[in-house]
Amino acid sequence: MKRFSFFTILTIPFVLSAQQADSLRREVTIEKDFTPIVRDASKINTLPEVEEPTVTRQSIQFSDWTVPAPLEAGVVQLQPGGFGDPARENRQRGYFDFGLGNYWNLAGNAGYRILQNEKDRLNVWWQHRSTCGAVDYNQKWPGYEDSRTMRQLEERVVADYRHSFENLDLGIRGGYRYDSFNYYGLRFPGVEGIASPGQEINRFFLKSRIASNNPGAQLRYDVSLAYYRYGYQRGYLQGSKGAAENVIEADFALVAPIDRRSDIAIDGAFDYVGYSRLPSASGYGVLSLNPRYSWRSDRVSLSAGVKADISFNNGTIFRFAPDVRFDWTIIPNLQFYTHLTGGKQLNTWHRVSAYTLYFNPSAVVDNSYVPLDARLGFRVNALRGFSIGLSGGYEIGKKVLFLIPEQAENGQLTGISRFWGIDAYAWKAGLDLSYRYGTLWEASARVDYCRWTATDGRQVVSYDRPQWQGAVDVRYNPLQKLSLEAGYEFAAVRKYGVLGSLPDKHLVHVKASYAFTPWFSLYGLTDNLLNRKYDIAYGMPAQGISFMFGVDFKF
Repeated sequence: MKRFSFFTILTIPFVLSAQQADSLRREVTIEKDFTPIVRDASKINTLPEVEEPTVTRQSIQFSDWTVPAPLEAGVVQLQPGGFGDPARENRQRGYFDFGLGNYWNLAGNAGYRILQNEKDRLNVWWQHRSTCGAVDYNQKWPGYEDSRTMRQLEERVVADYRHSFENLDLGIRGGYRYDSFNYYGLRFPGVEGIASPGQEINRFFLKSRIASNNPGAQLRYDVSLAYYRYGYQRGYLQGSKGAAENVIEADFALVAPIDRRSDIAIDGAFDYVGYSRLPSASGYGVLSLNPRYSWRSDRVSLSAGVKADISFNNGTIFRFAPDVRFDWTIIPNLQFYTHLTGGKQLNTWHRVSAYTLYFNPSAVVDNSYVPLDARLGFRVNALRGFSIGLSGGYEIGKKVLFLIPEQAENGQLTGISRFWGIDAYAWKAGLDLSYRYGTLWEASARVDYCRWTATDGRQVVSYDRPQWQGAVDVRYNPLQKLSLEAGYEFAAVRKYGVLGSLPDKHLVHVKASYAFTPWFSLYGLTDNLLNRKYDIAYGMPAQGISFMFGVDFKF
């Protein structure tokens, strides 16, 4: 890993000297991937609206790992879920940034727009994340080691192409991602688990898309076909080889306007999931249909439909859920919304790995079904630059995913986790505030509450679904070239199966960047400033106070 990092640094001048400057705008759209953390009930900065489902020119969609993530403070912890945020604004043709920190944390991004004109766009990018530092266990067991080296390496490379014809857009993209990591968590001698403490994951995808780009057409369409492969090198049991997951996704959306205020639409998708080198698993398919009617005025938006899921070789054949959304601007500074949604959730390895890589590589994850997810909220914008939102909700779930420790027959830990599906329901509430003073100050705060209860009456809590979580962020730009940021994040009431409670998370970070020229800037950040000791999962400690310094080029 060290040889690879030094090779990356040595190649920086050659990468930069090979590019030509140009002035272009990067435009990306993100399809957020699965994350079990419950934040959707209150993480709302503006009133959700029922938008007219139109397809516009040059709107090729991107998956969660199609664009490089910006370097955020939490990235030094290398949480897989931290990648996939919208990319920073970049008006240049290419970009390169690289950061180095303690624990041998390395983070680098590079990208170049090869083609950009009215008809064609071709982009390529690369992303690197790695760490190789020792972390101390928070548990003390007589006769066991006190610390372990946490190793992670992630490489991504993606290319995407778009061509605009007279009445439609054609998009093709593909990518490869490599993950290498060790199961560094507390392991007991003699326990049969992963055949080797090291693991490798190879995955790639290829997706094509055709979409109409005429908003005035009587019938607008959006059709895509994709293939995803997710393969482990090593399986769960001693000596077993890793399995692979193959997913084929076909999606379409049809929209037919009735008049300038209303339309009818239907979304559909067919997913097939199959496994190789995993005899215990069989392939299955799911067909989803979502017809709906939409109407909107200057103050009211309404969308009413139903979600129907038809399963083949995957449990109950027919599943139904509502899809109703209502938004109302009562007065200009007071808004109300309510959503009644649901449906079946395919929990593929590709999807759940967006949250954690440390789960059983030989176990198929249960698919979830939500008969009802009801949410309502208010937002007030009475003061200039200030906004406050209050939301609440109730959710019913079948086989809701919770992470619990994988244990051997004698009850000892194997060092990995497993997603288990549990029938449960949840009450949710949230409060968020934001304030902006021109371009000088920007501040936001949120707190979320979610209480899950199993159908048998017992309370269900896991470390990936804490009861309380929230964050505070403040950004200050005293100069046009200088940007300062400070933030606080917490998660409370976390449990890990029969092992009991885990320490609450209280993380503070600070970050600063200075642009010496329009094409060159330096940044520095410090995470876990209070050096809080906590576990990502039981026996898998997180890094302590960490810092990173880096450079950013645009060309």
